[in-house]
Amino acid sequence: MTLANRTLREASEGEGVPSVIVRASPGAGKSTLERELMAERASEGQLGNVAFHVPTLALAAEATREAECLGLSAQTIRGRSAPRPDGNGPMCAKAELVEQANRIGLSAKEHFCERKLEDGTVARCPHFEECAYLGQFRVDAACHFLATAYFALPKQPGVDPTLRVLDETFWKSFLWIRDIDPIAFKAPRTFLPTSGAADHADLLKAAAQVVGKLCAGESPLALPYSAGDFTAFAELEHKGQAPASDIRPDQDPLTQKRILEKAAQAHRKVSRFAAVWKVLAEAKRLGLTECERLRLFTDGEKEVLRVMRKQPLRHKEPMLVLDADADTEILAALGCDTRAEHELTLRPRAHVVQVHDHQMSISALLNSESHREGGRRVIAREVLRDRLAKNTGVLVGATRTVVQKFFEDAGHDFSSKSETEINQIMLGTKLHGARWLWLGGRSLGSNRYKDYSAVIVLGRQELPVSTLEDQGRALWGDTHGEPLNFVPMDMKGGQRLPLVELPYEMADGSGMAVKVPCHPDHRIRRVQLQSRELATRQLVERLRLAHAPYRKRVILVSNIPIPGLPVDELISWNELKGDRIDAAISISLVENGFARFKQGEIVENAPRVFDTIDALKGELGEKKSSAHLIRRFKQFAKPLGGKLRLRDCRRPPLDAATNWSVELLLPENAAPGPRG
Repeated sequence: MTLANRTLREASEGEGVPSVIVRASPGAGKSTLERELMAERASEGQLGNVAFHVPTLALAAEATREAECLGLSAQTIRGRSAPRPDGNGPMCAKAELVEQANRIGLSAKEHFCERKLEDGTVARCPHFEECAYLGQFRVDAACHFLATAYFALPKQPGVDPTLRVLDETFWKSFLWIRDIDPIAFKAPRTFLPTSGAADHADLLKAAAQVVGKLCAGESPLALPYSAGDFTAFAELEHKGQAPASDIRPDQDPLTQKRILEKAAQAHRKVSRFAAVWKVLAEAKRLGLTECERLRLFTDGEKEVLRVMRKQPLRHKEPMLVLDADADTEILAALGCDTRAEHELTLRPRAHVVQVHDHQMSISALLNSESHREGGRRVIAREVLRDRLAKNTGVLVGATRTVVQKFFEDAGHDFSSKSETEINQIMLGTKLHGARWLWLGGRSLGSNRYKDYSAVIVLGRQELPVSTLEDQGRALWGDTHGEPLNFVPMDMKGGQRLPLVELPYEMADGSGMAVKVPCHPDHRIRRVQLQSRELATRQLVERLRLAHAPYRKRVILVSNIPIPGLPVDELISWNELKGDRIDAAISISLVENGFARFKQGEIVENAPRVFDTIDALKGELGEKKSSAHLIRRFKQFAKPLGGKLRLRDCRRPPLDAATNWSVELLLPENAAPGPRG
């Protein structure tokens, strides 16, 4: 870290943003170490202003407290719509209006906070003096901790760093992918001034030709227009931007809202239409014959014109990237000039169990009750293991849609709730004895689950092929001499990724591999790796395995190999689900705190495993081992009144076999007897 900071301090100007990547294993403590080094430099008078970006506001507040404990002068920067620290409303009284203005590129300060008028007077918002949002920038601090979302926004007043630290990934916020109705693109621009009728007519003719070429499966770059012509069309579109200069800070909110809505409506069309011409101009300027960043496709019965671009990095200060998954090629596409890379790999202190015979796609989990029931069995067994040993908690992860489906299976009705309310319920509610989290940005940075003893990941996050390719188009599309390799459509209009053999990293050094779907383009494959394999690893690492005080348990219910997670056990899905009798007893012990062993009681206490007594009898008739298991449990529970409780069970060793056996539930005394 010291070397990384020195490299940035000595960095000379170049074409891109001077950047250094520290790619350390999740949980290695890179963020904490950087703050400690900042404190050392501050004590020596060598620390300039630093903007430290983290995934969420909560993490920014946590990092600020840690920095203050180290003696740094630090300030958390909260967004306008964020709650005030005292809980008394949002940071900005006009948060919704200002957020909308930001989305269309209007200066919040000039139009909503403070502006000097032509007569020399100053117009201010009525809330200017007591505004919590503006007040936080008046605090003198050397270190500002901000959510990563701020990195894509203009520089905030009072935050003028000499160094930016980016903690965790940020590249997706710079992708600009928008859909346009091709009929609207060909239609007259009612927002353009009538004085330019001839130019307007030329623009409409060109728009119809572009859509016509795309409909015919041909390149619009074959049209008789130069790069300058396309640029002129983009500039003409921007002339239709509704004026918003008459929004003044001292106006009442209703007036501001009316003017802003008109401006926003025009902006949506103008920005998207202009982007089409800009993409064509850039491709023409490069001498290309095909344009990868425009595509026309059918969504249901509707045609859609999609344009894909990347936003340039707004800030040019030297940048330290602290990200275990940082991809140099992706960052270079955004404009990062990587001067150095540093690696720190720590072996996770974990016992990793992974299925080898199921990819467990999102659709498989959403559409199959039996797969979700299998997941509940695995969860119950791990929760029971935790309660009999560490009793610190179990984390379950999946995609958000799958998590919501599990909650709905359990009886939660989300029909009348907003997405924010649903998220709060799912994050704050234990289900089947475990806490739940979903793959993606929600899994970044949090230390909330660091003391948990086990994590289960159900399935994986697999973006549709078209989504992967659109992100690849935005990053690398229309690169001179390096066309992207896309997956062709089949006869039904679908795209199927080829299977590629990928090796597992086995803890014992043995060689095992599996064929899994991988994108054939090496650049788009990098995007897939970020969203699929590395998203799983990020969620698993919420348990902070690198510095765990003991070997924790990791259960991966998908056969996709995960880099950095050496596998101890590769087993089948059926093996992982285990015996149904075993599962029924686990579920009853976890959810009820006890288990009984008469057939009617087993069905009553675990109805999702056996919905009828006949189903239980069929299981016992087919499997002698299950019938034997029931007899043994009855024998153990008989002196306890026929009821086995958690407190009657002996604590099992944490690294015991995946399926807890009856021996792990023996009463503490060798000869079971009555208990008080």
